[in-house]
Amino acid sequence: MIDLKEILINSNYKKETEELINIANLAYKNWETYWTGFNSTFVCEEILKEFENLNDFKFFIYGGFSSSQRSRIACFRGDNIPEEVALKSNFPAQGIEINGNFLFDNATQDDFRSLLIENGVKQIKVGDIWTIGDRGAQGIIDNSDIKNLDEKICYLRDVKVKVNLVGIDELQIPSRRSKKLINTVEASKRLDAIASAGFRVSRTKIIERIENGMLRLNGSKVNKPTINLKIGDKLELENKGFIEILNLEITKRERWKVKLLRK
Repeated sequence: MIDLKEILINSNYKKETEELINIANLAYKNWETYWTGFNSTFVCEEILKEFENLNDFKFFIYGGFSSSQRSRIACFRGDNIPEEVALKSNFPAQGIEINGNFLFDNATQDDFRSLLIENGVKQIKVGDIWTIGDRGAQGIIDNSDIKNLDEKICYLRDVKVKVNLVGIDELQIPSRRSKKLINTVEASKRLDAIASAGFRVSRTKIIERIENGMLRLNGSKVNKPTINLKIGDKLELENKGFIEILNLEITKRERWKVKLLRK
């Protein structure tokens, strides 16, 4: 069994780490695979660093498709490792469609996520949600206790929507972004400057999205565009993927030479 107190001492994500420890103990005891709830893929990667030296356990991060921004961690014994194809085919999640006419009332990923939460789905059970033009959204949710959602009629603000449960293979999965190195020179290390350059979004729009809580820094929402960033910081923007800061170097003209990895 894992010593809970020892691992939690230095963890920045105590709640998520505790959940993983609990399912790891179950996996070890029962010789079965167990999954955590959904969290930011960045958070999943970060908390697994605490478990790197535990040879009795193995882990697998997956969110329903290869470039998901929210994922779950599967845990299994190191001497009972399942095939990756089996882990993916038995992934405990379901596709969901939220259909409505949003031509005159735009809605964001977080709006649709909030709608699911208002209708009884816990946040930890909601994976990626992405908008489908002005027709609504699709996404991935935990497949337990959701039968009441199928064909349910409800409202997002004043827009009438219908919720349908579908197979993950029926979804229009967002196109996978290939990894890309970005080199840029900015006047500062501010969040808005670097996020604008990395995500290729105008400074005005990136500030608006930051202030609306649509950007995460190292897994946590931030709403201040003036935060100074450092090497190793990771940014996540709704429907735009991730960027990681690989290097920051001051130039002779006191500007910042920035190297980013976008994925």
